[in-house]
Amino acid sequence: MSRGIGSGSGVSLPENDRALRNTDGGKLIFTDYRNKSGVFLLRENRLLAAAFPENSKIGSVYLARVRDVTKNIDACFVEIGNGEICFLPFREAEHPFLLNRKFDGRLLAGDELPVQVTRDAQKSKQPSVTAHISLSNDYFALSLGSSKTGFSAKLDKEQKKRLAEILTAQGIIDSSRQLKIQEDEKELPALPSTGLVVRTRAAELLESESPQELLQNQFDHLLEEFHCLFRSAAHRTCFSCLRDADNRLSGIFNSFSPGEFTELLTDDQATFDRLKHYAAEHMPEMPVRLYQDNLLPLNRLYSLDSRLETALNERVWLKSGGYLVIQPTEALTVIDVNSGKYEARNKAEEETALKINLEAAEEIALQLKLRNLSGIIVADFINMEEWPHCQELLTRLRELVKKDKVKTTVVDMTSLGLVEITRKKTTKPLWEQLRTK
Repeated sequence: MSRGIGSGSGVSLPENDRALRNTDGGKLIFTDYRNKSGVFLLRENRLLAAAFPENSKIGSVYLARVRDVTKNIDACFVEIGNGEICFLPFREAEHPFLLNRKFDGRLLAGDELPVQVTRDAQKSKQPSVTAHISLSNDYFALSLGSSKTGFSAKLDKEQKKRLAEILTAQGIIDSSRQLKIQEDEKELPALPSTGLVVRTRAAELLESESPQELLQNQFDHLLEEFHCLFRSAAHRTCFSCLRDADNRLSGIFNSFSPGEFTELLTDDQATFDRLKHYAAEHMPEMPVRLYQDNLLPLNRLYSLDSRLETALNERVWLKSGGYLVIQPTEALTVIDVNSGKYEARNKAEEETALKINLEAAEEIALQLKLRNLSGIIVADFINMEEWPHCQELLTRLRELVKKDKVKTTVVDMTSLGLVEITRKKTTKPLWEQLRTK
């Protein structure tokens, strides 16, 4: 078979190797790697992200029963079926939708309620769930637990103002930005307070000819899904799966920001079909391509073996000649910044340290995402004597980690010059995904 990439129409588009390998605009590649289904983000000839998605229950909603209440850890344990026990913190059940009795501020053994999986089982830890059920589409998210309306932090002040004005005029929220949900006509039991989040893509509708109508339609569709879920809960038996989240693709795309890639590429026909369907609904302008060449597999075309080996190396070189040493431990991850081959003397030492530290900050932000590091990360930057330089480094690092879709916080710099970072754990680190798959 001749080397080429088939377009959505199935037409073969012959291209030379250089064009195929060009990743300047960003390519999101779906292919098998050592018999594992992998997803790889390549841009400007660098591997920026890699993941091997597992079958996950995150986002799925079950009708659960409380098994044990453990007040000393402010949590309870609930069963979602087939003997699977999940961890439910009380803070995630302040506004539950109890089916067997009226909620009086307590959860008791035997209570039945819908819960949503927030974290899969990991090692010895059980899955975690929340009673604050949340459903979303590309523009809005509805969740139990609050009646307030929030706006994506990526929306600017003017966009938030315009969206709030439209939602108020449409009767979706009131003047204090509380959600106004009309009584359900299909005998839906009274819901706890419900909150609304306006997502980043809602701003796209402001540029349309009829933003009011489009926003209303998107909200109405999501609200009907929300009502339908709880109507179903009121009539289903315990341990039923009320919503089986088809979150493999949505979870993958939610982990990236707009503009990180300009093309989807796969060498598997079934994956190609799913990507075409997903893109048509969520990103209609995104090209989806099917790579076809039995002689040169997609993972070899993009040298994934060597890229992944580099991604797991302990040492990461910087362009300046400095380097990072990244060492995960059981309790935390340590990142050491070294000047390496970059040398400077006397008065230039402080400027050299700042230069290398700023470059290291960019690489650290990239490595956190690429390696999927989480928990506590301690970065030991090159010592700097001037506090304004330390502040500049912290400011730059905070700007860089804001781009990460996984919540990442630069805490502070200690008196020893160590920078403390935390990153929320959502899935296994890259090294563990490769080791256990």
